[in-house]
Amino acid sequence: MAGDTIIELEPNTIGQGNRIGLFWADKAKAMGALMKRDGQNDPIKVRKGRKGEEPWVLVAGLHRLVGAMLEGLKVKAIVVEGDALQLRLVEASENMHRRDFGPIEKALFVRALADVYEEQFRKGYGDASDQEIGQRKRWEAERGLVQNGAEKLAEIEADNSAATIAALYGWQDQAASALGMSPRSLRDYLFIHRAIIVPLPDHYEDLARHPIGERRKTVMELAEIGDVENRRAVIDCLLEYPAGLTIAAAKEIVGIKAAAAKGKATGQSKFMDNAGSNLDRLSESGWRQFAPRLAAAIKPSALREVRDAIDARLAEIEGDNA
Repeated sequence: MAGDTIIELEPNTIGQGNRIGLFWADKAKAMGALMKRDGQNDPIKVRKGRKGEEPWVLVAGLHRLVGAMLEGLKVKAIVVEGDALQLRLVEASENMHRRDFGPIEKALFVRALADVYEEQFRKGYGDASDQEIGQRKRWEAERGLVQNGAEKLAEIEADNSAATIAALYGWQDQAASALGMSPRSLRDYLFIHRAIIVPLPDHYEDLARHPIGERRKTVMELAEIGDVENRRAVIDCLLEYPAGLTIAAAKEIVGIKAAAAKGKATGQSKFMDNAGSNLDRLSESGWRQFAPRLAAAIKPSALREVRDAIDARLAEIEGDNA
Protein backbone atom coordinates (compact mmCIF):
# COMPACT_ATOMS: atom_id res chain seq x y z
CA MET A 1 0.00 0.00 0.00
CA ALA A 2 1.08 3.60 -0.61
CA GLY A 3 1.63 6.11 2.19
CA ASP A 4 -1.16 8.05 3.85
CA THR A 5 -0.53 11.39 2.08
CA ILE A 6 -3.87 13.16 1.60
CA ILE A 7 -4.64 14.76 -1.77
CA GLU A 8 -7.67 16.72 -3.02
CA LEU A 9 -9.51 15.54 -6.14
CA GLU A 10 -12.47 16.62 -8.21
CA PRO A 11 -15.25 14.03 -7.67
CA ASN A 12 -15.94 13.77 -11.40
CA THR A 13 -12.40 12.42 -11.96
CA ILE A 14 -13.16 9.37 -9.76
CA GLY A 15 -14.92 6.27 -11.12
CA GLN A 16 -17.02 4.24 -8.69
CA GLY A 17 -16.00 0.76 -9.85
CA ASN A 18 -17.67 -2.36 -8.45
CA ARG A 19 -18.92 -1.86 -4.91
CA ILE A 20 -19.57 -4.40 -2.16
CA GLY A 21 -22.19 -2.56 -0.14
CA LEU A 22 -25.41 -0.67 -0.88
CA PHE A 23 -25.88 2.99 -1.75
CA TRP A 24 -28.12 5.11 0.48
CA ALA A 25 -29.03 8.43 -1.14
CA ASP A 26 -30.13 10.08 2.13
CA LYS A 27 -26.85 9.13 3.79
CA ALA A 28 -24.81 10.62 0.93
CA LYS A 29 -26.85 13.84 1.06
CA ALA A 30 -26.39 14.12 4.84
CA MET A 31 -22.65 13.44 4.61
CA GLY A 32 -22.30 16.07 1.90
CA ALA A 33 -24.06 18.66 4.09
CA LEU A 34 -21.79 17.82 7.05
CA MET A 35 -18.67 18.00 4.89
CA LYS A 36 -19.72 21.42 3.60
CA ARG A 37 -20.32 22.68 7.13
CA ASP A 38 -17.48 21.02 9.06
CA GLY A 39 -15.01 19.89 6.41
CA GLN A 40 -14.07 16.32 5.52
CA ASN A 41 -12.36 14.55 8.39
CA ASP A 42 -12.20 11.05 6.90
CA PRO A 43 -10.54 10.80 3.46
CA ILE A 44 -11.84 8.36 0.89
CA LYS A 45 -9.47 5.78 -0.62
CA VAL A 46 -8.73 5.65 -4.34
CA ARG A 47 -6.38 3.88 -6.73
CA LYS A 48 -4.94 5.19 -9.96
CA GLY A 49 -7.10 4.47 -12.98
CA ARG A 50 -5.98 2.01 -15.60
CA LYS A 51 -6.42 2.15 -19.37
CA GLY A 52 -10.04 2.90 -20.26
CA GLU A 53 -10.91 4.09 -16.73
CA GLU A 54 -11.24 7.50 -15.12
CA PRO A 55 -8.01 9.03 -13.75
CA TRP A 56 -8.93 7.64 -10.33
CA VAL A 57 -11.10 4.73 -9.17
CA LEU A 58 -12.82 4.58 -5.79
CA VAL A 59 -11.74 1.88 -3.34
CA ALA A 60 -13.69 2.95 -0.24
CA GLY A 61 -15.92 5.93 0.62
CA LEU A 62 -18.83 6.01 -1.84
CA HIS A 63 -21.16 8.11 0.33
CA ARG A 64 -18.44 10.69 1.03
CA LEU A 65 -17.66 10.86 -2.69
CA VAL A 66 -21.29 11.37 -3.74
CA GLY A 67 -21.86 13.80 -0.86
CA ALA A 68 -18.96 15.95 -2.04
CA MET A 69 -20.28 15.77 -5.60
CA LEU A 70 -23.75 16.94 -4.50
CA GLU A 71 -22.28 19.92 -2.64
CA GLY A 72 -19.78 20.85 -5.36
CA LEU A 73 -16.81 20.14 -3.09
CA LYS A 74 -13.42 18.68 -3.79
CA VAL A 75 -12.90 15.41 -1.95
CA LYS A 76 -9.93 14.46 0.22
CA ALA A 77 -8.42 11.10 -0.70
CA ILE A 78 -5.63 8.68 0.14
CA VAL A 79 -4.08 6.77 -2.78
CA VAL A 80 -3.73 3.04 -2.15
CA GLU A 81 -2.04 0.39 -4.26
CA GLY A 82 -2.37 -3.36 -4.60
CA ASP A 83 -3.93 -6.10 -6.66
CA ALA A 84 -7.69 -6.61 -6.88
CA LEU A 85 -7.66 -8.86 -3.82
CA GLN A 86 -5.75 -6.40 -1.65
CA LEU A 87 -8.00 -3.52 -2.67
CA ARG A 88 -11.08 -5.63 -1.94
CA LEU A 89 -9.69 -6.22 1.52
CA VAL A 90 -9.21 -2.46 2.03
CA GLU A 91 -12.85 -1.76 1.13
CA ALA A 92 -14.29 -4.61 3.18
CA SER A 93 -12.11 -3.96 6.22
CA GLU A 94 -12.92 -0.23 6.32
CA ASN A 95 -16.65 -0.95 6.30
CA MET A 96 -16.79 -4.14 8.34
CA HIS A 97 -17.32 -2.61 11.77
CA ARG A 98 -19.55 0.34 10.90
CA ARG A 99 -22.50 0.35 13.30
CA ASP A 100 -24.96 1.83 10.81
CA PHE A 101 -25.04 -1.33 8.69
CA GLY A 102 -28.06 -3.60 8.69
CA PRO A 103 -27.64 -7.40 8.62
CA ILE A 104 -27.97 -7.76 4.85
CA GLU A 105 -25.29 -5.20 4.05
CA LYS A 106 -23.06 -6.62 6.78
CA ALA A 107 -23.49 -10.08 5.22
CA LEU A 108 -22.12 -8.65 1.96
CA PHE A 109 -18.95 -7.50 3.71
CA VAL A 110 -18.56 -10.69 5.76
CA ARG A 111 -18.80 -12.74 2.58
CA ALA A 112 -16.34 -10.41 0.79
CA LEU A 113 -13.78 -10.80 3.59
CA ALA A 114 -14.25 -14.56 3.61
CA ASP A 115 -13.66 -14.56 -0.16
CA VAL A 116 -10.44 -12.59 0.29
CA TYR A 117 -9.11 -14.96 2.94
CA GLU A 118 -10.06 -18.00 0.86
CA GLU A 119 -8.49 -16.58 -2.31
CA GLN A 120 -5.26 -15.78 -0.48
CA PHE A 121 -5.22 -19.30 0.90
CA ARG A 122 -5.91 -20.75 -2.54
CA LYS A 123 -2.68 -19.19 -3.82
CA GLY A 124 -0.68 -21.42 -1.53
CA TYR A 125 -1.19 -23.38 1.65
CA GLY A 126 1.73 -21.60 3.28
CA ASP A 127 2.43 -22.95 6.77
CA ALA A 128 -0.91 -24.72 7.10
CA SER A 129 -0.90 -27.96 9.03
CA ASP A 130 -2.02 -31.25 7.50
CA GLN A 131 -5.27 -30.87 9.44
CA GLU A 132 -5.93 -27.40 8.03
CA ILE A 133 -5.17 -28.51 4.48
CA GLY A 134 -7.46 -31.50 4.92
CA GLN A 135 -10.23 -29.23 6.18
CA ARG A 136 -9.75 -26.95 3.18
CA LYS A 137 -10.01 -29.86 0.74
CA ARG A 138 -13.08 -31.19 2.54
CA TRP A 139 -14.71 -27.77 2.23
CA GLU A 140 -13.93 -27.55 -1.49
CA ALA A 141 -15.54 -30.94 -2.02
CA GLU A 142 -18.60 -30.29 0.13
CA ARG A 143 -19.52 -26.74 -0.83
CA GLY A 144 -20.47 -27.84 -4.35
CA LEU A 145 -22.79 -30.65 -3.33
CA VAL A 146 -26.38 -29.82 -4.24
CA GLN A 147 -27.82 -31.74 -1.30
CA ASN A 148 -26.15 -29.44 1.23
CA GLY A 149 -28.66 -26.87 2.39
CA ALA A 150 -27.87 -23.22 2.99
CA GLU A 151 -27.41 -23.70 6.73
CA LYS A 152 -25.01 -26.62 6.29
CA LEU A 153 -23.01 -24.70 3.69
CA ALA A 154 -22.81 -21.67 5.97
CA GLU A 155 -21.35 -23.89 8.71
CA ILE A 156 -18.84 -25.39 6.28
CA GLU A 157 -17.80 -21.93 5.07
CA ALA A 158 -17.47 -20.60 8.61
CA ASP A 159 -15.29 -23.55 9.60
CA ASN A 160 -13.24 -23.11 6.45
CA SER A 161 -12.67 -19.42 7.10
CA ALA A 162 -11.39 -20.28 10.57
CA ALA A 163 -8.80 -22.68 9.14
CA THR A 164 -7.89 -20.23 6.38
CA ILE A 165 -7.13 -17.33 8.70
CA ALA A 166 -5.26 -19.58 11.11
CA ALA A 167 -3.04 -20.77 8.25
CA LEU A 168 -2.42 -17.29 6.83
CA TYR A 169 -1.73 -15.35 9.99
CA GLY A 170 -0.94 -17.93 12.62
CA TRP A 171 -4.06 -17.13 14.60
CA GLN A 172 -5.52 -20.02 16.56
CA ASP A 173 -8.91 -18.43 17.17
CA GLN A 174 -11.75 -18.87 14.75
CA ALA A 175 -12.29 -16.50 11.85
CA ALA A 176 -15.10 -14.93 13.85
CA SER A 177 -12.57 -13.56 16.33
CA ALA A 178 -10.56 -12.05 13.48
CA LEU A 179 -13.70 -10.31 12.23
CA GLY A 180 -14.70 -9.15 15.71
CA MET A 181 -17.79 -11.32 16.04
CA SER A 182 -18.92 -14.56 17.62
CA PRO A 183 -18.81 -17.84 15.64
CA ARG A 184 -22.61 -17.83 15.69
CA SER A 185 -22.70 -14.35 14.14
CA LEU A 186 -20.28 -15.41 11.41
CA ARG A 187 -22.47 -18.40 10.55
CA ASP A 188 -25.59 -16.19 10.57
CA TYR A 189 -24.14 -13.67 8.12
CA LEU A 190 -22.84 -16.37 5.79
CA PHE A 191 -26.27 -18.00 5.97
CA ILE A 192 -28.00 -14.70 5.14
CA HIS A 193 -25.69 -14.25 2.16
CA ARG A 194 -26.36 -17.74 0.83
CA ALA A 195 -30.11 -17.84 1.55
CA ILE A 196 -31.12 -14.24 0.76
CA ILE A 197 -28.48 -12.41 -1.29
CA VAL A 198 -27.35 -15.16 -3.69
CA PRO A 199 -30.72 -16.66 -4.70
CA LEU A 200 -32.69 -13.36 -4.57
CA PRO A 201 -30.52 -10.73 -6.30
CA ASP A 202 -33.58 -8.66 -7.25
CA HIS A 203 -34.96 -8.62 -3.70
CA TYR A 204 -32.21 -8.21 -1.14
CA GLU A 205 -31.58 -4.47 -1.66
CA ASP A 206 -35.27 -3.62 -1.23
CA LEU A 207 -35.44 -5.92 1.80
CA ALA A 208 -32.38 -4.18 3.31
CA ARG A 209 -34.32 -0.89 3.16
CA HIS A 210 -37.46 -2.39 4.75
CA PRO A 211 -37.96 -2.43 8.57
CA ILE A 212 -37.98 -6.25 8.54
CA GLY A 213 -34.52 -6.15 6.94
CA GLU A 214 -33.05 -3.95 9.67
CA ARG A 215 -32.75 -6.70 12.29
CA ARG A 216 -30.68 -9.85 12.05
CA LYS A 217 -33.31 -11.88 13.89
CA THR A 218 -36.06 -11.16 11.34
CA VAL A 219 -33.74 -11.58 8.34
CA MET A 220 -32.67 -14.94 9.75
CA GLU A 221 -36.33 -15.89 10.09
CA LEU A 222 -36.79 -15.21 6.38
CA ALA A 223 -33.58 -17.04 5.48
CA GLU A 224 -34.80 -20.11 7.33
CA ILE A 225 -37.85 -20.50 5.05
CA GLY A 226 -36.73 -23.71 3.38
CA ASP A 227 -38.09 -23.35 -0.15
CA VAL A 228 -36.57 -20.46 -2.09
CA GLU A 229 -39.81 -19.72 -3.94
CA ASN A 230 -41.70 -19.54 -0.64
CA ARG A 231 -38.94 -17.27 0.64
CA ARG A 232 -39.33 -15.06 -2.42
CA ALA A 233 -43.13 -14.95 -2.06
CA VAL A 234 -42.97 -13.93 1.60
CA ILE A 235 -40.45 -11.16 0.87
CA ASP A 236 -42.58 -9.93 -2.04
CA CYS A 237 -45.56 -9.80 0.31
CA LEU A 238 -43.64 -7.87 2.96
CA LEU A 239 -42.38 -5.36 0.40
CA GLU A 240 -45.86 -4.85 -1.06
CA TYR A 241 -47.83 -4.41 2.15
CA PRO A 242 -47.47 -1.72 4.86
CA ALA A 243 -44.45 -1.84 7.14
CA GLY A 244 -46.47 -3.25 10.05
CA LEU A 245 -47.00 -6.63 8.38
CA THR A 246 -45.28 -9.44 10.28
CA ILE A 247 -43.46 -12.39 8.74
CA ALA A 248 -46.05 -14.74 10.22
CA ALA A 249 -48.86 -12.75 8.58
CA ALA A 250 -47.00 -12.70 5.25
CA LYS A 251 -46.59 -16.46 5.42
CA GLU A 252 -50.30 -16.84 5.99
CA ILE A 253 -51.14 -14.55 3.06
CA VAL A 254 -48.98 -16.53 0.64
CA GLY A 255 -50.31 -19.83 1.94
CA ILE A 256 -47.43 -21.19 4.02
CA LYS A 257 -48.82 -23.26 6.86
CA ALA A 258 -47.52 -22.81 10.39
CA ALA A 259 -45.29 -25.54 11.71
CA ALA A 260 -47.07 -28.37 13.50
CA ALA A 261 -47.21 -28.14 17.28
CA LYS A 262 -44.57 -30.07 19.17
CA GLY A 263 -45.51 -33.29 20.92
CA LYS A 264 -45.95 -33.49 24.67
CA ALA A 265 -42.62 -33.23 26.48
CA THR A 266 -41.44 -36.13 28.64
CA GLY A 267 -38.38 -36.90 30.77
CA GLN A 268 -35.58 -34.35 30.56
CA SER A 269 -37.53 -32.32 27.97
CA LYS A 270 -40.37 -31.93 30.46
CA PHE A 271 -38.00 -30.74 33.18
CA MET A 272 -36.38 -28.22 30.78
CA ASP A 273 -39.77 -26.93 29.63
CA ASN A 274 -40.91 -26.49 33.24
CA ALA A 275 -37.71 -24.72 34.22
CA GLY A 276 -37.94 -22.42 31.21
CA SER A 277 -41.56 -21.61 31.98
CA ASN A 278 -40.71 -20.67 35.56
CA LEU A 279 -37.75 -18.53 34.52
CA ASP A 280 -39.94 -16.67 32.02
CA ARG A 281 -42.00 -15.40 34.96
CA LEU A 282 -39.04 -13.54 36.50
CA SER A 283 -38.88 -9.77 36.15
CA GLU A 284 -35.62 -8.02 35.22
CA SER A 285 -34.87 -7.31 38.90
CA GLY A 286 -35.81 -10.90 39.73
CA TRP A 287 -33.30 -12.14 37.16
CA ARG A 288 -30.55 -10.02 38.70
CA GLN A 289 -31.31 -11.36 42.18
CA PHE A 290 -31.53 -14.94 40.94
CA ALA A 291 -28.35 -14.83 38.79
CA PRO A 292 -25.90 -15.92 41.57
CA ARG A 293 -28.17 -18.84 42.57
CA LEU A 294 -28.51 -19.88 38.95
CA ALA A 295 -24.72 -19.84 38.46
CA ALA A 296 -24.22 -21.88 41.66
CA ALA A 297 -26.84 -24.44 40.55
CA ILE A 298 -25.18 -25.22 37.20
CA LYS A 299 -23.41 -28.56 37.23
CA PRO A 300 -19.64 -28.13 36.77
CA SER A 301 -19.67 -30.36 33.67
CA ALA A 302 -22.03 -27.92 31.92
CA LEU A 303 -20.40 -24.61 32.94
CA ARG A 304 -18.48 -24.16 29.67
CA GLU A 305 -21.57 -24.85 27.55
CA VAL A 306 -23.60 -22.32 29.56
CA ARG A 307 -20.81 -19.75 29.27
CA ASP A 308 -20.61 -20.24 25.48
CA ALA A 309 -24.39 -19.94 25.16
CA ILE A 310 -24.38 -16.69 27.17
CA ASP A 311 -21.52 -15.28 25.06
CA ALA A 312 -23.44 -16.14 21.88
CA ARG A 313 -26.61 -14.52 23.25
CA LEU A 314 -24.73 -11.33 24.18
CA ALA A 315 -23.18 -11.19 20.72
CA GLU A 316 -26.60 -11.65 19.13
CA ILE A 317 -28.13 -8.85 21.21
CA GLU A 318 -25.23 -6.53 20.38
CA GLY A 319 -25.65 -7.40 16.71
CA ASP A 320 -29.40 -6.69 16.78
CA ASN A 321 -28.77 -3.33 18.44
CA ALA A 322 -25.99 -2.37 16.05
